[in-house]
Amino acid sequence: MNKFEDALHLHLQSIENRDIEAFAEFLHPSLNSIIILPNGGMVEGFDNIVNFHREWFADFDWKMDVEVIDTFIAGSVGYALLDVVYHDLDENGQPYELKYFLSLLFNEIDGKWILLRDQNTLK
Repeated sequence: MNKFEDALHLHLQSIENRDIEAFAEFLHPSLNSIIILPNGGMVEGFDNIVNFHREWFADFDWKMDVEVIDTFIAGSVGYALLDVVYHDLDENGQPYELKYFLSLLFNEIDGKWILLRDQNTLK
């Protein structure tokens, strides 16, 4: 496994473990990271992304099954395409499932992989 794949694994582990501190390590306070949600909504900027994930991580009803389809590294840029099955409960407590592709774009800055873009696209 290369350093990018190690970082990708740690990033996904921070989500699975609902570890906001570990997740935030993949963001840079002065870079404008963007997340596109499966419903088309957008979360932009360090503080907004951390707050969004803090709330999401506080919900223990969800689970994600993630499969890495492809990774690509070009210089200091790393890209990953993932296949995701997301399990959760709706507002009435009924289970539902979303299937989507997750594209992650990272940039290596000073030896650290920083998440710049996170796009969720429903299948």
